[in-house]
Amino acid sequence: MTERREGFYIELLDLLKQDPENRFYSENGKDLLRNKLYECAMKMDKDLIKLLLSNEKIKNKFFTDVDGLLVFDKTAFGWAINNKAFLNDSYTRFKNTIGLIDSNEQFISSKNDVVLSFPYKDCVLEGGQTKEDQKRDEIYYNELLAPDDVDRLLAPKVFTNAKKYTKDGEEVVTSFNDDDNLLIKGNNLLALSSILKRYEGKVKCIYIDPPYNTGSDSFKYNDNFNHSSWLVFMRNRLHLAKKLLTEDGSIYVQIDNNELHYLKVLMDEIFGSENFQREIIWVLKGVSGYKSLIQNFVRGHETILFYTKSKNFVFNKLYLPYSKEQIARFSSIDENGRKYKTITKDRRLYLDEAKGLPISDVWDDIASFQTVVNAEEITGFATQKPEKLIERIINASTNENDIVCDFQLGSGTTAAVAHKLNRQWIAIEQMDYIKSITSKRLKNVINGEQGGISKSVNWQGGGSFVYCELKELNKKYIDEIMSANDDKLIELYPQITESEFISYKADINKLKEGIEDFKRLETDEKRRFLIEILDKNLLYVNYSDIEDEDFCISEDEKAFTKSFYGDV
Repeated sequence: MTERREGFYIELLDLLKQDPENRFYSENGKDLLRNKLYECAMKMDKDLIKLLLSNEKIKNKFFTDVDGLLVFDKTAFGWAINNKAFLNDSYTRFKNTIGLIDSNEQFISSKNDVVLSFPYKDCVLEGGQTKEDQKRDEIYYNELLAPDDVDRLLAPKVFTNAKKYTKDGEEVVTSFNDDDNLLIKGNNLLALSSILKRYEGKVKCIYIDPPYNTGSDSFKYNDNFNHSSWLVFMRNRLHLAKKLLTEDGSIYVQIDNNELHYLKVLMDEIFGSENFQREIIWVLKGVSGYKSLIQNFVRGHETILFYTKSKNFVFNKLYLPYSKEQIARFSSIDENGRKYKTITKDRRLYLDEAKGLPISDVWDDIASFQTVVNAEEITGFATQKPEKLIERIINASTNENDIVCDFQLGSGTTAAVAHKLNRQWIAIEQMDYIKSITSKRLKNVINGEQGGISKSVNWQGGGSFVYCELKELNKKYIDEIMSANDDKLIELYPQITESEFISYKADINKLKEGIEDFKRLETDEKRRFLIEILDKNLLYVNYSDIEDEDFCISEDEKAFTKSFYGDV
């Protein structure tokens, strides 16, 4: 019976390899892309259905004849592809031996009572990424957590490496003040959930420039799963962003056409369609290089979705200076020598009272770095936005001393502009360039650099900011795993399996006995497995564990963290 059952599964596997677009196997041809297959089945993918119908045995197993019509039993198919008997590759066999399946012989990750865990980087749903060049092909780095895990995962974290930067240099700090600007290194979902305790309902404006999910950015996922992953990624963060906003606060999210319409629906759900304000079009001038070869209309803009938290929002109307041609229209002169133009029959507009031309929702007067390549503000960061663009957003939605937040900071433009405009700011970034690019740029701002909007706002330098990091725990293991070769991974196996950081899903005794089976896995499979068994609740140290001696939290770390959360 078992032999017949396994033969059926092998036949199904062989059939799936015949998919004309080769969608269900990894590039090496060995690994079944199970989540991709499941997604296609649930969506009744036409090509998959045709493929399954082409084999009589498979057709009889998963299709039922109802009055001459064949009905696909996608529930049965979903069960089959998640059943351990179907998953007979070396990696899956090894997972089976250490207990990562439930009592019904299904993988925990396939159950409905789980949610997608957070991405580890602001652009990628992958474990431990802190460098742009770490790319992977399959979705197994998405971690799934049961709902009762999420509260602990998103609990406030301990801060470490706190420093304050001023014109005089840097100093270690053990306290945090209400008027301090804040730069945090760490996962932005966890950092957002940590700062809620201090900043909920206090942020006046949020601007973010998230990954566009273009396939060329580092949000690299496979077709059908791609949009859903991206939307989960955004949804988790936008819910926290809304909590941070004041009642009269606003949020601006910049995006291109790849996810624009999905994002619009998502933001309608979170912020309310009644609080949608504008779809701002930022015109990207210039058609050159490879774009001139595109056999279609060349995309010439990006979009900024502008929402408010409520109807209490007050807009600061902005104006552009009149051109010479527009000034010439003030051609009439009154008895006092003042120039004016007639707007309606009974109304005159005087030139010396006119504020300028009201700015519309089409912004074609701010050049992108596609056309301006030698601006002083350019850092070399691929997706950097001009300071003038962020200046317009901040001036429209905030006043001096208001708090501005960007939790996908990148090169630091939002923080730099907010600083020059005398706004308080909170910024979050996980990538390692936060030290080499972002904080370096912000130090230059303090020292009075003259790039970007500096000259137009008469920026002379000054002010300060506090830099700190979420204190890592088993995330250090993840970083080590991702850079390890095969020998190092074998060396790490006993260290990790004997640590206190492994998932409750794994059988500890079987893990300790499984070293020889582990050695036989491919290098990528070893990485995949070690990351999977780590407890994702223990990536960073929770504030609730601050007095636990096992976490080796220094007195300076305790003092700063307690000061930040107001528990001093």
